[in-house]
Amino acid sequence: MDRKETKQLVSEVIEYFSGLGKLTSRSMFGGYGIYQHKVMFGLVSERKFYLRANRNLETVFITHGMTQFVYRKRGAPVLMRYFHVNESLWNKRELLDELVSYSLSAAINDIEEKSKSEGARLKDLPNLNISIERLLRRAGIISVGDLINVGAINSYIRVRAIKKDVSSELLFYLAGAIEGCHSAALPESIRNELLEHLKCY
Repeated sequence: MDRKETKQLVSEVIEYFSGLGKLTSRSMFGGYGIYQHKVMFGLVSERKFYLRANRNLETVFITHGMTQFVYRKRGAPVLMRYFHVNESLWNKRELLDELVSYSLSAAINDIEEKSKSEGARLKDLPNLNISIERLLRRAGIISVGDLINVGAINSYIRVRAIKKDVSSELLFYLAGAIEGCHSAALPESIRNELLEHLKCY
């Protein structure tokens, strides 16, 4: 599927779920993330649409025959918390709307839990440590919520303005931290996209 076809599918998904309010898309995981405001709850990749799950929703999605999004990192399969909306579900509008609502609510709750849970700190996120937390704080990114709202690229740019020799690997650390995964689990395509976006700044 070329980029034009992918964008067409993204447009169709956004139109289909327009009842949720204003939806947007952004390059993510080699495809496009589907967002309501700043919350990513869906993914379009390789002719398929996926819904984001949390621990509780995984079982629900599997029960409805949804399969997990898998990509390969150096030959090894890596499972992501996104589940394929199969053809059967597209033909059950009421059920699909319900599953989308669950997915969006779970994504919002995950963000709120990360930013509001007692004792939650930047250093507790995947890939981050006390040194990175200090750099982020100097850059005005104090909380987990700040990091999520500012985003990986803009957070990296803020840190780079303070520490000129900061490695580009930090960009991958931040992206992984926001997504809740180790930086090594970020696909090569995502790494390349992040670096391409960075060239614009």
